[in-house]
Amino acid sequence: MASLLNFKQQHEKLPMVGGRVIAASAGTASRTIEIDRGERDGVRRNMAVITPDGAVGKVIEVYRDTAQVLLLTDKDGGAGAMLVDTRTQGPVGGTGDPTILMKYVATEENVTVGEKIVTSGMDKIFPRDIPIGIVVEVKPGNPFKQIRVQPAAKLDRLETVIVLLTQEPVEFKSEAQGTQTGATNEQGSQGPAPAAAAPAATEKP
Repeated sequence: MASLLNFKQQHEKLPMVGGRVIAASAGTASRTIEIDRGERDGVRRNMAVITPDGAVGKVIEVYRDTAQVLLLTDKDGGAGAMLVDTRTQGPVGGTGDPTILMKYVATEENVTVGEKIVTSGMDKIFPRDIPIGIVVEVKPGNPFKQIRVQPAAKLDRLETVIVLLTQEPVEFKSEAQGTQTGATNEQGSQGPAPAAAAPAATEKP
């Protein structure tokens, strides 16, 4: 609970609501969660959902007291994204696996393992510069690179989340971090293991 409360205290003027995860999809074909916040709390469809670590997904269904959230790792999930170092933009999308893919980055662009990825704000859902993840693998392609990304948020063990009730900018003290080890770049060399992000909150605020 501490990380969630600290985040809310650091952003007192930013409209947001914290919620507890009360259900999650059981199958691999769908990556969704259900939270105990809904219309009565100001939650609406297509609002961004985050944790203090980074982007989680977006609200896709809203009821009076609950809402359904589509995670970035779902095959239909995704967000506008950009590489922190070069500001190169390209959407990220899920495949149903724990990692996500950054798409439509031209082969000639310089992308390295360990580079951080944040939201671009171009999808009109997530505010700009929210951590998405870290590049763990880059493979050449034609005409686009194949870029695999480890999400910054612990999407496989979410307990509490934050729904942003606005698209106002959100300031994060640290940029996206991942926990993937043994990442490979285009030459197959080993990348350093990034530092682990803070643990998810365990109680409803």
